[in-house]
Amino acid sequence: MCATEKHMIVVGAGIMGASIAYHLASRGIKVTVIDKNHPASGATGSSFGWIHTTVSDDAPDALLRRASVADWHRLEKEIPELWVNWTGALSYDDFSLESQADDSLLRQPGISQLEPALNNPPQRAYYAQQDGAVDPIDATRVLLDKACSLGATLKTQTAVIGFTREGNKITGIETPEGVLKADCLILACGTGISPLLDAIGTPLPIMASPAILLRYGATGHVVNTLISGHDIEVRHARNGDLLAVEDYPATGGMNGVASDTLTAMKAALKGTESAQLLSQSVGLRPVPEDGCPVIGFMGDATGVYVAVMHPAVTCAATLGRMISEELVTGNSLDMLESYRPARFFSGQGGTLAVHNVAKHSPIRAGGAPPLKRYPTRWQIPPVDPE
Repeated sequence: MCATEKHMIVVGAGIMGASIAYHLASRGIKVTVIDKNHPASGATGSSFGWIHTTVSDDAPDALLRRASVADWHRLEKEIPELWVNWTGALSYDDFSLESQADDSLLRQPGISQLEPALNNPPQRAYYAQQDGAVDPIDATRVLLDKACSLGATLKTQTAVIGFTREGNKITGIETPEGVLKADCLILACGTGISPLLDAIGTPLPIMASPAILLRYGATGHVVNTLISGHDIEVRHARNGDLLAVEDYPATGGMNGVASDTLTAMKAALKGTESAQLLSQSVGLRPVPEDGCPVIGFMGDATGVYVAVMHPAVTCAATLGRMISEELVTGNSLDMLESYRPARFFSGQGGTLAVHNVAKHSPIRAGGAPPLKRYPTRWQIPPVDPE
């Protein structure tokens, strides 16, 4: 348990770390946020930003996703500078259609009315009216700014190069600038968590799943919602640019992805004839080995709390609230019990053993199954985060 008068360090200034820091600071905790680069410079900076709640009931993060909308609305009220675009999401990929009751699906006339730019609207689609989107970089900045206004400290370009300990308890971190003591160390640095835990001697298997974020210039408004289909996954950014997301090709390399995506958009949507690529980036999504979130204290290294999952943007508001409640009150929350790191360990000498492996669909860039156009993209080997 970490009492309110104590000091907590959050390692990682992405959307997850920023939300945890804000929620802790709003409870009066002294918080220091550490990042080896800059805020949102990791997976957050290349995230599509979909607040995506449409999953099957047996998805490992179903309850977290369904709580996320209320928590993002709460954050909007608490932090007026935070921008969330509540357009809803229109999905017509096979997974979305199969996971919804037929009478809940829109038919072609309704789809055309909602998205008149679609050249060939599908026969059926699911409209998740409650879904939204954020600019993950902007949201991270706003959360960190608010945390700092509440007393938190942000240290960027500060690497963790070691740990201090007393017996099995981690008591602080070593940085090039010196030692920072902490009563609780929260690791929220995505794929960077594994090498840090390796240094402590408590390995945790977190894979890196690359996705490509593409930004295109558009001459006007094209789509009204976030569209996720078997052919395109696209939404407008706050400034009017069109954002698209693709999984990293199984064959490796990004050559042709941007042009293929642009071709697909032009075929699917009116108003994209003059669209052109502005930028593209790759984010390494952190995916625990069994596909489920990992939330909680590491057993053998006391004082170390881990928070990692995909999709982090969707669930960041909810997890920030819940994690801060656990750390401040010392009370374990029932919703988080199945996500504890202990499931990876047999209890005998720290041996890894994956338990309760989730039965759910493969990861796609926006959180659904893989695109038909690139059916094997999700099967890429893990990428070294270094």
